[in-house]
Amino acid sequence: MTASLKHTACLLRLVVVTGLLFVWWRPCEGNAPNKTVCVLYEASPNISCLLEGYDRNFRPNFGKEALVINMSMTVASIDSVSEVDLDYTITILLRQFWKDQRLAYRGMNRSLSLDGRLVEALWVPDTFLLNSKEAFLHRVTVDNRLIRLFPDGELIYGMRITSVLACKMDLRKYPLDEQTCTLELESYGYTKEDLIFTWKNGNKSIHNLDKIDLSQFSLGDHNTMTAESVYETGTYPRLVLSFKLHRNVFFFLLQTYVPSILLVISSWVSFWINHEAVPARVALGITTVLTMTTFITSARASLPRISYIKAVDVYLVMCFVFVFAALLEYAFVNFESTTSKHRARKRLRARKNKNKKQEEVKVLGEAKPLKGALKTAVTESNKTDDDSPTSPGVGSTASSTRRRGAERQQTTFFDVASNVVSNLREKRAAFKVEIKDINVIDKYSRIIFPLSFVLFNIFYWITYTF
Repeated sequence: MTASLKHTACLLRLVVVTGLLFVWWRPCEGNAPNKTVCVLYEASPNISCLLEGYDRNFRPNFGKEALVINMSMTVASIDSVSEVDLDYTITILLRQFWKDQRLAYRGMNRSLSLDGRLVEALWVPDTFLLNSKEAFLHRVTVDNRLIRLFPDGELIYGMRITSVLACKMDLRKYPLDEQTCTLELESYGYTKEDLIFTWKNGNKSIHNLDKIDLSQFSLGDHNTMTAESVYETGTYPRLVLSFKLHRNVFFFLLQTYVPSILLVISSWVSFWINHEAVPARVALGITTVLTMTTFITSARASLPRISYIKAVDVYLVMCFVFVFAALLEYAFVNFESTTSKHRARKRLRARKNKNKKQEEVKVLGEAKPLKGALKTAVTESNKTDDDSPTSPGVGSTASSTRRRGAERQQTTFFDVASNVVSNLREKRAAFKVEIKDINVIDKYSRIIFPLSFVLFNIFYWITYTF
């Protein structure tokens, strides 16, 4: 009996040991805590072994410490930067690194590059672009995803994404501005108690950004940061990439600044045109004003309707002021010329009337004694005729003599009056209208306008460049 019990005990021990050995050497087991490491063979690795009992609904280290997600990024392109919509379009290759012990394996010392469609069976971080307006995952020719698994359970998950990202721009110095745009990555559902986001190698985690070539910008320094976002549902991990965009001003010099400068200089041509050439100066002034208005309208059409004043607005408005001032300068010159002529004519009429009155007084003063002498001579002649006892023949001769003397005196009076009128006419012909030199306004404008514009440009470029 005792020998039988000993034999049975030995059999039980053998069964238990065999069972333990069987469990130890099983290729794969479920998602239980005591799951053993799957064994893969170089000849025919069995991926289904890794997924047996795997639950993608739970993150790695569930119920334990937070899972660390390392990230790196390669910038494929920055396609456009829009000042109107305050955004930019970027294409990136985003790579995320984490460790999932449930996917560890033995038997192979190299990593496994898996089909991107396998991601549907695995747990992956719910990372999204926080400042994205729209985004899509590239699917040509297949979904652009990468899954790479290492023996210790470390995973690399890569994606090719194109997104339109919002960029907060300060356009007060546009187009002499420098903008700082960001790309922000955040977990959508896992708080910082579940996930920790970090950049894999700090600033070196960003690749190819310094090789990007943009038409209107040159890329400056970039910086990586780790941050947190606080919402009502908790605090979520966040990663931030910021980079500087320096605008290339040469394009705007050719498109806006140089034409504006030439228009302002063209408006100064009127200062060298005779002020009496009204059609030429008015046409030139109106043309430059309308052209500057077109420049201002086209420049504002390519910018958002923001409340503050931009550098290009200041320049175009000041150019418009200079052009309009040149037009007003001619209006002032023309007004002064017309007014000066009118004042000269009034002075001429006043002087003419004054001279006429003076000559009339002089003539009357000279004619009064002659008139009195003539009247006295006629009276005495009449007396002589009445009192003379001589014969009619003698009387007639005397009377005839007196009449000839009176006629000579009358002729003398009219000669004096004729001489006075003749002298007045000569004086009037000799008198010339003296008009004030209106050209002095244009002469001063030829100096003041260019000098003021040069000083404005110096002040403008110093203010907005530094």
